[in-house]
Amino acid sequence: MILCVLLVAVLGTVQVAHTHADGSATHADCSLCAAAHIAVHVEQTPAPAPAAAVVAVQHAPLPAILPSSLSTFALFTRPPPEDVVPA
Repeated sequence: MILCVLLVAVLGTVQVAHTHADGSATHADCSLCAAAHIAVHVEQTPAPAPAAAVVAVQHAPLPAILPSSLSTFALFTRPPPEDVVPA
């Protein structure tokens, strides 16, 4: 982590202090000059979000109360098993 911080600090200093012998501001073949001019250009300003008007307040329905235990019917009988005929 310290190496990354030092690397950013040193290379930032090199880029700021970067000059050319002939005194021109930029060179097409210089990677430091090309990197200095790379930026995101906004083509169009983003549209603001439309305002929403509150028409009515809707309350959520209360949750259904479910029985805590399984209720059984005293006179319930299951249907007879299906007859399986071997083929």
